[in-house]
Amino acid sequence: MAKASGHEVTGEQDECVVDGISGHRDCVIDGCIVDVKSTNSLSFQKIQSGYVAEDVFLSAYLAQLDGYVVGAADDPLVRVKDRGYLLAVDKVLGKMCLYEHRVRPDFIRQRIRDYREIVALDNPPACTCEQVSDGESGNIKLGLAASYNPYKHLCAERRGERLRTFLYSDGPRFLTKVVRRPMRKDRRTPIPEVDRNGNLVYNR
Repeated sequence: MAKASGHEVTGEQDECVVDGISGHRDCVIDGCIVDVKSTNSLSFQKIQSGYVAEDVFLSAYLAQLDGYVVGAADDPLVRVKDRGYLLAVDKVLGKMCLYEHRVRPDFIRQRIRDYREIVALDNPPACTCEQVSDGESGNIKLGLAASYNPYKHLCAERRGERLRTFLYSDGPRFLTKVVRRPMRKDRRTPIPEVDRNGNLVYNR
């Protein structure tokens, strides 16, 4: 669509390298690095309203942009060196918006140093998974970001906890403490529980 509307589109999927860490940008439009994101309507609204840095998932897009722009410092295709853009497309409603991001060179370089220190450790670092109350049941669940951590079961074991997964209608919920068995709205039918491999758990 950018090309069809007369914009200059170059550098598609070119590699960008920052301090030995590489990635592939989406493209350069009119001399600006642009990362194209297909989003649901809620995420689109947040991007459109400028609520990106405050969102735990959307803020990761900004770190990507930091890397792409900093890594393209000597790229003649990139004429704008201090900004990058998110081109968000609402995959449900078809809306589009452009979000401007001021690049943070020090931030991305420090992030790379921090992660390299973690990778170099002989033992995994202490778990930092957020745990929050799950309503008024007394149950405790992993926070939203922590629920996507691929090592969440290992983290729980290292804390001496058992992570239990219940299949709620809005997605899986990972409980670190179960005071009251999760039930459906009818309060008679238990919410299904699965193990870490997705197999149904039958609790008697």
